[in-house]
Amino acid sequence: MLNYKKVETTETMATLSDLIQVIWSEVFTPVLGATQVDYMLDTYQSIDQIKSEISGGVQYELILRDNEPVGYLAYAIEESQLFISNLYFLASSRGQGLSRQVFERFEKIAKSHGKSQLHLHVNRDNTRALTIYQLYGFEIVQVGDTPFGEYFLNDYWMTKKL
Repeated sequence: MLNYKKVETTETMATLSDLIQVIWSEVFTPVLGATQVDYMLDTYQSIDQIKSEISGGVQYELILRDNEPVGYLAYAIEESQLFISNLYFLASSRGQGLSRQVFERFEKIAKSHGKSQLHLHVNRDNTRALTIYQLYGFEIVQVGDTPFGEYFLNDYWMTKKL
């Protein structure tokens, strides 16, 4: 069973930062290359950016199993949906069905806020994540190529109706 710890202290922020460095290198270096991953770590997943997102209403949480961090998530309650901006596990915790527990939690949170769908963006070349999202009932609703510095975020936008 998973537990969740809100990222709001210096200690939880440091743990989150350590997780991000490991996970993003594992997940995205083969997909995006080291240069783009470094850029995204310095911008999109920097501590300053995360603090800014939190102050804007995004909820970051550490995902814990046996009180040890195995991943992290971030979401925002938007007008008509719960937007999942991050969901990542350490390599040692992938493929164990843990994401199912997290998606059940996302659904519960969305429903408690009167939202009728979950929404996320996934890199089109992240086939592992794409397969998992489709397994959990997400459908591709849009193809997005969003400028991000000197790069583009080549994503599928996916939605699951609740």
